[in-house]
Amino acid sequence: MKTDRPIQEFLAESEDILETATGIILSLEDGLEAGRTDPDQVNALFRALHSFKGLAGMFGLQQPADLAHKLEFLLDEIRLGKVALVRENLNALSDVLGTLGRLVRQIGKGEETEGIAGALATLDRILAAKPGAGGEKSQLSRFTIDPAVLQVLTEYEEHRLKENIREGKNLFLVRAAFSFAEFETGIRSLTESIKKQGEIICTLPTAGSGDGIGFTIMVGSAGSREDLAAVFGRPNIQVEEVPRAAEEPAAEPRAETATLKTVSNTVRVDIHKLDSLMSVVGELHIVKGEIGGIASDLRAMQGFTGLAVNLFKAYKNLERRLNEIQEGILDVRMVPIGQIFTRLSTVVRKYARDAGKEIDLEIRGEETELDKLMVEDLADPLMHLVRNAIDHGIDRPDVRRSIGKPESGLVRLTAFPKGNHVVITVEDDGRGIDPDVILAKAREKGLVEPGDDLDPDRDRKEILDLIFLPGFTTSEKVTEISGRGVGMDVVKRNVSRLSGMIDIDTEPGEGTVFTLTMPITLAIIKALIIETGGRRFAVPLGSVLEILRVRPEQIETVETREVMAIRDETVPLLRLVDAFGLTPDPSKENLFVILVGLAERRLGIVVEGLQGQQEIVIKPLGKRLADTPGIAGATELGDKRIVLVLDVESLIEGAMRKTVARNL
Repeated sequence: MKTDRPIQEFLAESEDILETATGIILSLEDGLEAGRTDPDQVNALFRALHSFKGLAGMFGLQQPADLAHKLEFLLDEIRLGKVALVRENLNALSDVLGTLGRLVRQIGKGEETEGIAGALATLDRILAAKPGAGGEKSQLSRFTIDPAVLQVLTEYEEHRLKENIREGKNLFLVRAAFSFAEFETGIRSLTESIKKQGEIICTLPTAGSGDGIGFTIMVGSAGSREDLAAVFGRPNIQVEEVPRAAEEPAAEPRAETATLKTVSNTVRVDIHKLDSLMSVVGELHIVKGEIGGIASDLRAMQGFTGLAVNLFKAYKNLERRLNEIQEGILDVRMVPIGQIFTRLSTVVRKYARDAGKEIDLEIRGEETELDKLMVEDLADPLMHLVRNAIDHGIDRPDVRRSIGKPESGLVRLTAFPKGNHVVITVEDDGRGIDPDVILAKAREKGLVEPGDDLDPDRDRKEILDLIFLPGFTTSEKVTEISGRGVGMDVVKRNVSRLSGMIDIDTEPGEGTVFTLTMPITLAIIKALIIETGGRRFAVPLGSVLEILRVRPEQIETVETREVMAIRDETVPLLRLVDAFGLTPDPSKENLFVILVGLAERRLGIVVEGLQGQQEIVIKPLGKRLADTPGIAGATELGDKRIVLVLDVESLIEGAMRKTVARNL
């Protein structure tokens, strides 16, 4: 369903807000485990939900606005210390935030929003309990604070003052004066320095010199006056400790301060608009190819003179400009994969709670960039892998303790660039995968042929790949997390659809690592055009490792498989004419082997000819042909001919099995 532009603007803005809020929740959870709560983070979460509420209200979206309003009210109570920020309440906040995310997705799909009654009831239950952590008014009597100061404190500032006193902190007054010229940078630097030593409770303007402005900042800190003063090192800043029985200079009444509106130079762009632009660039590459062909023909006719020279220069200039446009569009499409990792952090914590397990999540390489559409399409496969790691991989705390492992299991998400690809790993330190168990379960379910000669030691990789078959599961019972016999086949299918590959590295009792090798983008790629059996195909250049010219006698047969020795490695071969039922050209005495590889796997594709490199845009084949093994899509070349694009991952997978021809 096509979504209108105003709602698209809501979706883009709300997704950013909820992603920010999710990150804050995770930080608060980490802080709670460390025994402290950062009030700045609570305030940031409050502001995020306030912004979401206003945004939903502006677009007339009643249910999201109502739920955000109730959540905002609860956060305000937490800010003021009327509701304690304990683990149970933080889990509830995370769940309600997930409900808001679901509402946004329903709106994006044009569906009716529903199901907020439970979330509202959860928030009402927390508000009714009121397990406040705030102090009493008598706490203020521990220090002699000027009544004029207390009168201008907001309710939130008074609460933070009580909290600092309750925690046994010392109170200080930091007095500073800045000229109008240095005020903006000076006050920013001052507040950043103070936050290294304590908490800013309130800021009060005072009289400055004739050409400047002064401030008195109340600070709560566990350190001494000397500790606080040491971070400034400027003569115009004085630090006074608030004595427990002394008069304090009266402060000027608090005044409203002007704020400068931040001007952003960021423009939101619908990814589908970038897709359209990339398609145009792809069409222009075809036109460029036509011009290149004409230039070559003209050069053959009259030599490299006159019009042939001018046309060749125009062709090269067009090629250079097209590459600049293409790189610019690709750069705009790139986003950090940390966007998914942040969402997965919430999933890990929720699944761990549901499974009664303790999970430590470790994230590395979240700044690694991928195409926006690739990132979104990877969200579900990665979620399945994380879910299975928690449910199948990591044991309960008592079991881990009995075998000498830490009670908390480890799930590690890692991403890093590798050439034209990005490698993503999902690792756990759980029980690992036993090939014997996998093979026995596959035979029990009839997923392998009777009488197969698979051996757990010899065919370890092929046996482990059985977990990607539809319907395979080792769970004896259905749980809320997994065990329904679906999931891993979906992971495999989605990764393959993105021209990626997934590998398993596991050791029983030690843990498992799933490695996804993905192209950075599928928008527009360089391809090698090959010819065999009278047909042309395109091979993504990012998967090509080497090209070899070979004689037929260099090809050997080992156990019915054709292989070839390439330096110190024996590489399996696949003839495209056999894979696709084509008739080979008997006149071709010499052949070419295209050595392709993803992750650690290698395959030599045997073809009869090469026709050079070209920029291509991969187009889908349609629903009927979408699942054709060995084919990723189609593209149009400069001569207007349509050629099929090889799915290297599928070809490698088929070649690694013992029944290559049947699988292709």
